Amino acid sequence: MTNLDMEKINAGIADRTDVFYWQTDRAVDPVEAGHIWADRHRYFTDSELVERVNTALSDAKLAGIEPLDLDAQTNLGNVNSVRVGTLVSGKEVILRCHPKGVRNGYFHAEAAASHLAKETGLPSYDTLAVHDYENGEDFAFHVLEKLSGTAIKKWLEAHPDDEAALLPQIGRMMARLHQVKVDGFGPFDNECAKTGELVGLHKTFGEAVRAGLPFNLDVLQKEGVLTDEQTSAITKLFGDDNPLLTLEQGVLVHNDFADWNLLTDGKDVTGILDWDECVSGDAVSDIACWSTFFDPERLEGFLEGYWQVADKPSDFQDRFELLRLRYVLSKMTLRLRRYTWEQTDFMREKIETGKVHLAQSMEYFGI
Repeated sequence: MTNLDMEKINAGIADRTDVFYWQTDRAVDPVEAGHIWADRHRYFTDSELVERVNTALSDAKLAGIEPLDLDAQTNLGNVNSVRVGTLVSGKEVILRCHPKGVRNGYFHAEAAASHLAKETGLPSYDTLAVHDYENGEDFAFHVLEKLSGTAIKKWLEAHPDDEAALLPQIGRMMARLHQVKVDGFGPFDNECAKTGELVGLHKTFGEAVRAGLPFNLDVLQKEGVLTDEQTSAITKLFGDDNPLLTLEQGVLVHNDFADWNLLTDGKDVTGILDWDECVSGDAVSDIACWSTFFDPERLEGFLEGYWQVADKPSDFQDRFELLRLRYVLSKMTLRLRRYTWEQTDFMREKIETGKVHLAQSMEYFGI
């Protein structure tokens, strides 16, 4: 793509004011997204990466980084190139790098959120450095502590019988996270986060939930997933007069608390990764988001653990169904758009899972 194309993309890519879920609502069309992110792991050489990171680090310095092995790494993400480095002291760190020429709008918010979670006693990480994209061939990156453990997704592939014991543990961990209160609602202001302050971009929870909704509905309607009547009914359901969207106090919501972003030793959750989609919102939002990644029957074991730590709201089921519907609308938009450049069995499976959740939510509200 030309520099002019990237300038246009960067003008809106870091702006989260009209974003419910960044990967869905970012101002990049599917073709551009495929061009930018599909080969993100090969945008820079190892020596170039070490040189750039050492320029940003103040005290500790990188001695080197592990060779890129796309088959061996357990958490590659969908947006950043994730690498493991070793400091001169021998300590391992994680490098999360945006593609060259692409602005980042959340590394500082992620750093503040992960630090706050760690301060609260959760197995999260601190950040050693954040470098913002400046111009030309520069690239944004985030250097953070490496946590111990294996991604739960990988662990369960090798130890499927451990799932029943791990699900309540995952639920308890999320419930502990939701004890952390934060200001505002929705995505955090990345500029404020540079000083460690987490402030949501929206004044009300309803505004945060409705962000990006017209775009999502338009995509799903054009794809034939929703009819005109269903689109109108959903728009009305999420209106500002719905009391389920009233919330006085936001809590820290991870927004991507999936098996590939959690580490384990087989018994406990030993690490919480990838806070890039974190927001201020309703605790039920996180539960609803988590549920959309998996088959619906998996929720029972998760909630068993969650309610051991948190009190169950009297209107939980209504809130859960409403917020699950909102996440499914967003996730289905993302998956259908992403499928245009990543036509894999994994994406097809996720689209089919989304259809199951969507049908259940629509039935619940009589749509």
